[in-house]
Amino acid sequence: MRYIILALLLLGLAAPEVRAQQEFANLDLPIRRAEDLVSVADGDGNVCLYFFQGGKLHFNLISPTGQVVAAQEIPYRFGQQPEILGTRVTPQEFVFYSRFVNGNKEFVRPFAVDRYTGTFRSMPDAPIKKERQETFVGAFADAEHFYMLYTDKKENLILHRELDESFYEKKTFSTAEMPRTRSRHERHNELIFVHPDLERTVFAGHHRSKIYTRGDKVFMVFDGFYLRKQGKKITTEILTLDWPSGQTSYQTLPALDYKNEAYFNSFLHQNTLFRVQLLKDQFNLTAYDFNILQPIKEYSYTDDQEIAIKATPVHQRGASALFSSGNSVIEKTSKVMRNLSSGRPAITVDAFSDSTLQLTIGSYEPPSRRDANGDPTRLVRTPDRYIQTSRGLYLMPGRWVPAYTLPYSYSMFPQNRYYYDPYYTRGGEASGPGTSTYFRAVLDSKTLEKAASDSTAATVQDKIEAYEEELKRTPDYKTLYRYGNKLHYGYFDKGSKTFKILEFTQN
Repeated sequence: MRYIILALLLLGLAAPEVRAQQEFANLDLPIRRAEDLVSVADGDGNVCLYFFQGGKLHFNLISPTGQVVAAQEIPYRFGQQPEILGTRVTPQEFVFYSRFVNGNKEFVRPFAVDRYTGTFRSMPDAPIKKERQETFVGAFADAEHFYMLYTDKKENLILHRELDESFYEKKTFSTAEMPRTRSRHERHNELIFVHPDLERTVFAGHHRSKIYTRGDKVFMVFDGFYLRKQGKKITTEILTLDWPSGQTSYQTLPALDYKNEAYFNSFLHQNTLFRVQLLKDQFNLTAYDFNILQPIKEYSYTDDQEIAIKATPVHQRGASALFSSGNSVIEKTSKVMRNLSSGRPAITVDAFSDSTLQLTIGSYEPPSRRDANGDPTRLVRTPDRYIQTSRGLYLMPGRWVPAYTLPYSYSMFPQNRYYYDPYYTRGGEASGPGTSTYFRAVLDSKTLEKAASDSTAATVQDKIEAYEEELKRTPDYKTLYRYGNKLHYGYFDKGSKTFKILEFTQN
């Protein structure tokens, strides 16, 4: 009897977690490369999954109830894989934008899928009127427009904005007021577009160059770049591109002392710009009014103080060690700031329906780089050899030997086909997922004070991460989007070749 009561008690305790997540959809996807998968969702809960394989476009449309509405395979333009640069949701369709280059000419080649029936529509190519000296930087799409971004020898920014399906308007924005960086086009290397459905993790937030759109204005925010003729000072730069007037404005936040590496980062949420500074002995979080760039709230702590705004412990994920799962909680106050400042600083901000803001603050350390010649202890198979004997040719099979025993000439040319080298990793390639160290803070959206301790907004992302820990392997592809007051988490299970969508509630 005692065991029955204990089992019922444990079941009752586990029930809230079970209700917090449930399977929303599960469909078979015969995809070979998960990185080719693209997903887009609308506000009604429709989801479109796309991937290119075997010279065909593959589409799956999922309804708000989790049912597959349509599944199509479309032969596409001589089997050429489109380079998807962005997606957009129109009142009737999901639009996918790709870039097509033919010699010196460039085109935007879009196609669309109906949001409700799954009907495919091929759209006309739209030519991009660019000069020869203009270099492609990237592309992004917001709710209203798709943009193509270029730069020239003078480091001006050239934007092409979609006016209709077959025409893009071009405008050139001068950057003469903006100081040059130490390396040419350095700001463009980490440039990302902050989409409303951007995953709120330190990996997404560690980039130092971010693009935001507000109506007809495009804001580019750059953090921690060493500028010429600025001495030992670095700062947060804000470049505003006003589309109607074609004018550019350049502003900065208060400058900070230059150190060996950038130790601060920022994130713009609505009309508030949050900037975090992470040092081994100091933590500082400042919120600025984005209209006037004046501070409105500040939190500062030293290494011997508890970070009072924390709503969760400090988590560290991806740091592999002997007999360790790679996920740990840092509890000692003396170790918190040292670990938080061990990588590139990162911050993201998300809003919830209970009038709170959830801040994810920490750092991301990219995966390590392997040696240009690979691991010298990896096993390499020598080739089979034929030896002439009195009884004819004799086959001497190859042997598995450590790579360091190979001739010097091979170590200089690791792509030599003479040896079978399946464990070689190209020089400069990263290995591992990197290390994320972070905590979450929940603030009142109006006063920016720490929210009440009974707020549940901070637990949603934690539930998703807890679910990921239960998976046998890290998903090769995952996506996150908001549907009403719920979060939908989708991932591709490579083992079963299925795409699964789970529904997480905020309560």
